[in-house]
Amino acid sequence: MRHIRTILFTLFFLAQVALAQSNLFIATTDFSTGSTALLPAGAEAAEVNLLGVHSDAVVRFHNDMIYVINRLGQDNVIVLDAADPSTPVTQFSVGNGTNPQDIEVVAADRAYVTLYERSEVLVVDPRDGTELDRIDLSAFADADGLPEIADIARVGQRLYVSCQRLDRNGTWGPADDSFLAVIDIDSNSLVDADPERDGIQGIVLSSPNPNALIPVGQSIVVSTAAHFGDRLGGVEVIDTQSNRSLGIAVSEEDLGGDLNRIALVDDERGFAIISDENFANYVIPFNLQSGQVSPALQGLSGGYIPDLAVDGNRLIVADQGSFSDPSSAGLKIFDATDHSLLQG
Repeated sequence: MRHIRTILFTLFFLAQVALAQSNLFIATTDFSTGSTALLPAGAEAAEVNLLGVHSDAVVRFHNDMIYVINRLGQDNVIVLDAADPSTPVTQFSVGNGTNPQDIEVVAADRAYVTLYERSEVLVVDPRDGTELDRIDLSAFADADGLPEIADIARVGQRLYVSCQRLDRNGTWGPADDSFLAVIDIDSNSLVDADPERDGIQGIVLSSPNPNALIPVGQSIVVSTAAHFGDRLGGVEVIDTQSNRSLGIAVSEEDLGGDLNRIALVDDERGFAIISDENFANYVIPFNLQSGQVSPALQGLSGGYIPDLAVDGNRLIVADQGSFSDPSSAGLKIFDATDHSLLQG
């Protein structure tokens, strides 16, 4: 359920002039059907129903191209030109039942796709979906045979891929440790994160069940959820030079709930979506360097918040609304410095 609840809105910015507002591309779903919308920079209203997509879809952006990842049940990628996001440039399958989760485009003719229902990272030509390679991550699987490969992030010539290692034979909680597998882009091979041990090792996370990876310079900031309700997850920092976790910088206990997603303003300031014991959702500001958290943002419904993103000094929050206030559903835009609500 934690995995499913990350898909109601997917936010992604289509960069314009530096420091100016960006266009905002949104994937939406009612868990039966999916659609997309565009909020142009400076606009007061969104252009809606641009293109029908899967009810479980996320989007990524690279070099003026939008990549819509249609997950389990459709198992394909739609490629759009940001100049015309209503008309697909191409659409390609990644294999029936593979459940693609993320894509990292490293060149015009090469991209890496994580497959949740397989033990492989698929390498494709994103221009037409031609398969170029497969990278085996079965060494990171737990007892159920799958490593649950989810998010992917790039730092230099290496990719860092989250292996959640969830127990499919039990409660779908983490079986034990979760890892980041490290892939060398030049050779399409795994990098041993701990040469002193036998075999190919990944980076062991301080807390299991990662649900977001954000590269910051030579580091990767990871959001981990651990088990639902245990408050053992948090925001941790990975040093890619040593391939070691520096530990949890901000804990779920400090944040006051289960950690769903994060967004960063810079290498210090960030925001976390948390869910409390009553399943109410909040956005909590935090500081990675000091570990300090600030009071929750005001002006949100308290209902489900599936995603958030930072655009310059704006924080964009996708608010589903609540049973008592369903009309509040939509995008809430905050000042990322003083946390005031700018518009919604």
